[in-house]
Amino acid sequence: MRRRMFALLLSVSLALMVPMPASAHASGLPRGVSVARDGNGIAHIRAGSERDLLFAQGWVHASDRLFQMDTTRRQASGTLAELLGQSALPGDIEARTIGLRRAAERSLPVYSSDLRRNLDAYAAGVNAWVASHPLPAQYAALRITSFAPWTPVDSIVLLKAIAFNLSFDLDIELTVAADAYAAAGSQAGFDGAALFSDDLFRAAPFDAASTVPDATRSRAVEVSDDALRLARDYQGRAERTPLLAQAVDRTFTLGSNEWAISGRHTKSGRPIMANDPHLSLTTPATFYPVGLRGGGLDVQGESFAGAPYVILGQNKRVAWGATTNPMDVTDTFVERLVPFAGSPSGLATVYQGQPEPVLAIPETYRVNVLGELVTVPAGGAVPAATLIVPRRNNGPIVSLDQSTGTALSVQYTGFSATREIEAARGFNYARDIGDFQRSLDFFDVGSQNWSVTDVRGHIAYFTSAEMPLREDLEAGAVRGRPPYLLRDGTGGNEWLPASRTYRGQALPYEILPPAEMPHVVDPSAGFFVNANNDPAGTTLDNDPVNERRPTGGIYYLNVGYDGGFRAGRITDMVRASIAGGRKVTVRDVQDQQADVTLLDAQFFRPYLVSALHRATRSSTPALAALAADRRVVEAVGRLARWDCTTPTGIPEGYDATDVAGHRRPPRSDEVADSVAATIYSVWRGQYVKNVIDVRLAGLPQPSGPEALKALRVLLERFPSRQGVGTSGVDFYAVPGVASAADRRDVLLLRSLSDALDLLSGPSFAAAFGGSTRQDDYRWGRLHRVTFSAPLGAPWSIPPAGGAFPPPLPDLPGVPVDGGFGTVDAASHNVRADSATEFTFGGGPVRRAVAQPTRNGIEAVSSLPGGTSETLGSRWYANLLPQWLTNETYEVELGR
Repeated sequence: MRRRMFALLLSVSLALMVPMPASAHASGLPRGVSVARDGNGIAHIRAGSERDLLFAQGWVHASDRLFQMDTTRRQASGTLAELLGQSALPGDIEARTIGLRRAAERSLPVYSSDLRRNLDAYAAGVNAWVASHPLPAQYAALRITSFAPWTPVDSIVLLKAIAFNLSFDLDIELTVAADAYAAAGSQAGFDGAALFSDDLFRAAPFDAASTVPDATRSRAVEVSDDALRLARDYQGRAERTPLLAQAVDRTFTLGSNEWAISGRHTKSGRPIMANDPHLSLTTPATFYPVGLRGGGLDVQGESFAGAPYVILGQNKRVAWGATTNPMDVTDTFVERLVPFAGSPSGLATVYQGQPEPVLAIPETYRVNVLGELVTVPAGGAVPAATLIVPRRNNGPIVSLDQSTGTALSVQYTGFSATREIEAARGFNYARDIGDFQRSLDFFDVGSQNWSVTDVRGHIAYFTSAEMPLREDLEAGAVRGRPPYLLRDGTGGNEWLPASRTYRGQALPYEILPPAEMPHVVDPSAGFFVNANNDPAGTTLDNDPVNERRPTGGIYYLNVGYDGGFRAGRITDMVRASIAGGRKVTVRDVQDQQADVTLLDAQFFRPYLVSALHRATRSSTPALAALAADRRVVEAVGRLARWDCTTPTGIPEGYDATDVAGHRRPPRSDEVADSVAATIYSVWRGQYVKNVIDVRLAGLPQPSGPEALKALRVLLERFPSRQGVGTSGVDFYAVPGVASAADRRDVLLLRSLSDALDLLSGPSFAAAFGGSTRQDDYRWGRLHRVTFSAPLGAPWSIPPAGGAFPPPLPDLPGVPVDGGFGTVDAASHNVRADSATEFTFGGGPVRRAVAQPTRNGIEAVSSLPGGTSETLGSRWYANLLPQWLTNETYEVELGR
């Protein structure tokens, strides 16, 4: 790792500044515009006006990322099959149904005239580059010879899609589980509602870290079978659709970290802010770093190829970052559907006994077949039209059964006309925290947590987006099912129509007043932390709908957040770093950002060690047999000596302790920790299966994070409840073992024995060759990151066309440190039980640390790849080795 090399890196960067050739002007750049690339391949654009600057940004984005831009806009618009062919058609159908393109078209007219002209300038820059250059090689691979001109709506839909992935959710999975548990409980004699809400699908997090409270202190109604059948069907379709799959993922494998420490706790006396958003790790990278100077702007940071401005970064006075804030801005409704002659579609939903017409939008789908666009006839799975329910913010019907008159509709704030690019422009021009906060008035959808610091020495945490107020919650009680389950479309669960509006408000509904959104400026604790955890503490008591607003209504934000694994660890590290008046440095914060400690292991490991200790003195045959198993004894000994970190333990692996992307042989202590990380991570999955999954007998399983929350509560309550949940289900039942404590320890140690069987068996043979030697179980052989590309090899990394060969010739991916819930995000499937299931494809798409100084903002950042998508370019994967070892490059403002 080690970022000690800033001065050297900066000098190398300056020496390698590569100006664009003079002929670039002949290719379409306006006079007076210059583009220079530094030694990292990052473009620094200078222009005399904002429009010329954005024209050049469009030109540069197209030169490096045109195919990425095209696939992103098409995936969001439902036209990806016109590029990638038949395999993308099912995703197109679901994307058209959701309707982000419709929402983008709705949004363009509400932008200011000045911003619309700037979007025109950006699009003109993209098209100017396309007109004067050959299309990238990916098009030739698809036999595509033309490019549909870029438009302002394309930029808007691109950001709509990103916001969608960060804010959309469906209430289907939870509803299906709740109803299945209730039905099973009524048949088997346990409390199904308690099994769902208190035992397994808990709203309360694993760790109680909560952003604003921590920063300001020192330490039901049934759904019909028809509706459930539609719900299960749509859930399956959503999980198979890339655009929707991330949005409906409840595991929070994608998220973000941010924290800020005030100057009173730092060595320099100036604040320090860290931010690392976690998104898909793709080739090319999600973000495109760029510097923009001119027309009053002097800003550098991360942009999205396809949209103007910098979305995360810093100017000379303000630095900002973001994490996802999963506010509940989506409701799924069970609608009663009836034939209705007065409707354009011939159908109507029924609200308060009255029919309301359903609209029909005709659709035509096309696919690329060997370079030719072929129209797909409607029929079967290909609909002739998308059905729209106006009452649902013009949301779609996503599943229906006309024979039963039942349908599911979705209401989402992002269907409104919104102005996120207007907000981004405001960020770029902001001169202090107040300017930044005012810009958030236009960040209408894509709910985020924002960290901000400025040269005046302030730090601030804000949440953004518009939170709709539901009529029953505002009346003070949930009517029917709560808003995180399927709601009743016939009345009583509506979003209230707006009776007043706030500055910048986009929704035509009542929203939570900005003053009631979680936020804190210059917190009394001198720091704040957010890692997609509960920002206001509304779920810490496991009841998300029992807080009150000043009006008497229910203060509801969401049913669940990240389990607090990353937030808890960061909060612990920050508190430790400032304890006793110690002063924090930028290096300290970067070390925190690179932390690969398993917080859940810190909780569960002592139970394993204690279980073996009790087993060695036990007369219970099942427990004594486990204590006599030399493999189990060896493994527990390793775990007892382990520091809960996750190094790769192999010379081919990339670790945070490596320097500047250069790997070195692991030390003996790193090998030992690596083996322990492997054993624990496989044990964890077996423990979930042996305690929770085996009791469910085909019922829906909680996600991995939810299962770990449940296991923690079961162990914490064990002295009083002996392993029996609130539902009455005995999770620690072991036939023939009388003592509850013995049953607990049998399952703890049996899960370890099962894990060791797996590690030496065929499921892990690809990694460990059937070895029974625990020293062979190196974490880097399992934990590997993949950087996928839409067309696969050779564009994916590895092999990057040969520029980045596979580090492990016998296994795919790149071995890295980290693991489930680590601060340096690298999560995998909690239930993983084979050599292929510990790989991951989501993590930090930047690692930034910023500190205001008297001379402006000093900042560093990183990129998992390079700026170019062109194979053979020196900028294709040049920044990846440093990213893999947690190195950063210095942000260069004013160039």
